Amino acid sequence: MVDFKCGFVNVIGMPNAGKSSLVNSITGVATSIVTHKPQTTRERVFAIHNIDGYQIIFSDSPGYIENAYYKLHHYMNAQIESQYEDADLFLFVHDSTSDKYLSEAVLAKVRHSKIPKILALNKVDIATEKQIQACRSSFEMLMEFDHVINVSAKSGQNVNELLELIKIFIPVHPAFYPVDYMSDKPIRFFISELIREQIFILFEDEIPYSTFVKLNSCIGVDDQLDLVKIDAYIIVNKESQKAIIIGKNGEKIKELGIKSRLSIENYLGQKVFLSLTVKFEKNWRDNDAILNKLGIKN
Repeated sequence: MVDFKCGFVNVIGMPNAGKSSLVNSITGVATSIVTHKPQTTRERVFAIHNIDGYQIIFSDSPGYIENAYYKLHHYMNAQIESQYEDADLFLFVHDSTSDKYLSEAVLAKVRHSKIPKILALNKVDIATEKQIQACRSSFEMLMEFDHVINVSAKSGQNVNELLELIKIFIPVHPAFYPVDYMSDKPIRFFISELIREQIFILFEDEIPYSTFVKLNSCIGVDDQLDLVKIDAYIIVNKESQKAIIIGKNGEKIKELGIKSRLSIENYLGQKVFLSLTVKFEKNWRDNDAILNKLGIKN
């Protein structure tokens, strides 16, 4: 009998390196929202991949914010710090078209760790060979890796090969989660994330980074009712941002509601009635009490 294997793969990289896209590509399940904007991921999410005698738990955290300004940013960076404590494998993901690298503060945490390390040079489908080689050389000067592989989360290039490399380092251990689990997060979390994803897609500048989505109520998901009723708050940082999200004659929030509803229906496989309300919480990103109230910071 072959021993079952289970372990944690902690994913590390700069914002917009494609960490979430790569994890989604490996697992075949979208457990993290993905947009073209950096810092889309705010919370550490476990993506649980059950396959052929393995349970591989990918820890997808926010990209490290070099110049953390708000308390929200420091909270996001603190989640990365927690990754150093429970890993069986570090998976570094780097945008091979970028010459921006992780700070020395982050690299120093893992450079001398005995935990195995894989470097995945992502976005090779749009990078030049010169860019790829420059990234590889720069990283290999920074630290030693057990494996370096070129991948593309978008095209799927070498994604299966990367998974096979990851399996090498997963230890013999019983499963931490039931085999039908895809994440450690509840459905309510993913519903709010799908709404936030549409905010990132529809709005520009500071708006996506100044908003937080909180579900006030969610009825019918657990009972698998024909119609799910969701009431959600969109929290904004400034009073002026309410008008931007609502739009002239309510056109923008209507568009946001339609696109969010369709995305949630596709995710749940149920019909959805979605109500969105925009609320103003002054400087919520830098207020401990509000961050606690919203459930962002414990």
